[in-house]
Amino acid sequence: MAQITIIGAGSVMFTRQICSALLSYPSLAGSTIMLMDIQQDVLAKSGQVVAKMIEQAQLPVTVKMSTDQREALQGADFVINAIQVGGLEPWRLDMDIPAKYGVIQEVGDTMGPGGIFRALRHIPPMLAILRDMEDICPQALFINYANPLAPLTWAAKEFSSIQSIGLCYGVRYTVAQLAGYLQQGAWVDHPSTPERWQQLMYHEVPDHIDYEFAGINHMTWVTKMHANGEDLMAQIRELPNQSEVYQADGVRCEMLKFFNYWCTENHWHCSDYVPYFRKNEEMINHFLPLRWDLLALEEKVHAAGKAEIDAQLAGKQDFIIAPNMLNAPKIINAMLSGERTRINGNVANQQPDGLLIDNLPQNCVVEVPIWVDDKGLQPQAMGSLPTQCASLIKSNTAVQELIVEAALNRDLDAARYALALDPVTATVCTLEQINAMFEKMVEAQQPWLQSFNS
Repeated sequence: MAQITIIGAGSVMFTRQICSALLSYPSLAGSTIMLMDIQQDVLAKSGQVVAKMIEQAQLPVTVKMSTDQREALQGADFVINAIQVGGLEPWRLDMDIPAKYGVIQEVGDTMGPGGIFRALRHIPPMLAILRDMEDICPQALFINYANPLAPLTWAAKEFSSIQSIGLCYGVRYTVAQLAGYLQQGAWVDHPSTPERWQQLMYHEVPDHIDYEFAGINHMTWVTKMHANGEDLMAQIRELPNQSEVYQADGVRCEMLKFFNYWCTENHWHCSDYVPYFRKNEEMINHFLPLRWDLLALEEKVHAAGKAEIDAQLAGKQDFIIAPNMLNAPKIINAMLSGERTRINGNVANQQPDGLLIDNLPQNCVVEVPIWVDDKGLQPQAMGSLPTQCASLIKSNTAVQELIVEAALNRDLDAARYALALDPVTATVCTLEQINAMFEKMVEAQQPWLQSFNS
């Protein structure tokens, strides 16, 4: 038994997803799920949802709630961070202000102006969680889901002695996609509607596929993929020749054709991290004829999810109690039961036994395979990546390092330098334009950047 504390649990959609998988594991019997959010109204709704899910799962688990972070951390064994500071309003600013300067982002949650400013909003409250954990539950594992994942996980390991890991379902999503492209599994449609999003979350990765990925979050590279022992790498390199695959994933097909390796995330995400596809509207329309406005999709998912949850609470529809794409429940089950499992996770590149990826910066955070059981997390050393893949990653880790420096030192100039080094921003804007954009964004986001004023 254990206590799992979820910070930012007022995000009822995320809380439902994480508890859907948690409650599928018998090892959670006798455990407590502690929900924490600063907003009482949304917290109460999440509490109702989890209580109803526990009832349906028929598992002896207790749900508790608190708006007090320190109270919520008392007795915690696992702390899951799912905060989204300011909700969707600052995300709109992340997208709209850069667009006026020609920087058109597809997602804006990891790199680019959006990723940088999201990090400036999210790192300070995350550090407050870690500070309280050091005082109250220093033995607990900190599991970060908040984006941008790599800079937050990097800041956590620089700031605190608390063991931490960053989690994303991008690798499992990519494996499922590749299995479909290679006719080794069902085709996975890009999650462009709430229905497709739900289908993706519960899509099962085929058991006969064995794979290894290494890199950084949202830029992790397929280094090995087999189906029943058959090497699939040559078939992967032929994917750009399939019109259906190219139409669905043109950006990653172009990256594969040039750099010889396949990258995680869908092609909209990927286009936000490299300088080759978003120089102007004409180029964007050529490579991404179908757009993926994740902010708009998020709003639709929330609206559809609210209606579905209301039906579930009214007893008109069952909750899903089953493993899904989220890896935190797999980690918790493995550590409680001893059932050995493998995930991909984000941890410090520098480990006691050496570097996990030899040709990436020592101080960065990398995404690698990790074995987990009752002995804890066991990250796997991956040697060196192909030099071209490592070089692309370094263009992103340079920005991440400055983001972390900005947040830890409350230094907005470091964030300004990060924006100037961002691959897409630097491709589109002059330094003068970058400076003007930065000042506009700081001014517009003052309500969520108060820690930089002290």
